[in-house]
Amino acid sequence: MIYMKNGSQYPERVRYYKCFEYMFVFSKGKPKTINLICDRQNKWAGSWGKRSLRKKDGTLEQKEKVPYKAFGIRYNVWKINCGFGFTTKDKEAYMHPAMFPEKLAGDHILSWSKEGDIVLDPFVGSGTTTKMAKLYNRHYIGIDISKEYCELARRRTENIDRLLGKKA
Repeated sequence: MIYMKNGSQYPERVRYYKCFEYMFVFSKGKPKTINLICDRQNKWAGSWGKRSLRKKDGTLEQKEKVPYKAFGIRYNVWKINCGFGFTTKDKEAYMHPAMFPEKLAGDHILSWSKEGDIVLDPFVGSGTTTKMAKLYNRHYIGIDISKEYCELARRRTENIDRLLGKKA
């Protein structure tokens, strides 16, 4: 999958702008949970066109019109705005130099887990994944080599409780 950003924040003079990152979803076998996001508006929504089935003798058998839903499954290129004011409204998060947008983390959590599941972020950084996991009622584990970033992630995640009016 590809996460396409809204452009580079630093002008380049010797190469093309890096405006995307790869996203990997690893699973041992088929993922246990798959909640594909359907937010791609279908151009041909409603019943449209006919379909046909070719028989063994070569003739065509006409079938009913094909129904198209209003929204289809998102493609594997996710265009998500990033940068100050887009990545998060939480200004404390900008203490970390490389954050992912909350929408990106949240959409992955919704796609590949269900409420009550455990979400692991082995490079927790500013805590975006743990914050969104808590927001979507998932358990979480965040790991980072930096004690400072672990503390930042803990504070951001605990702030979800305050926003939702719950005790930490």
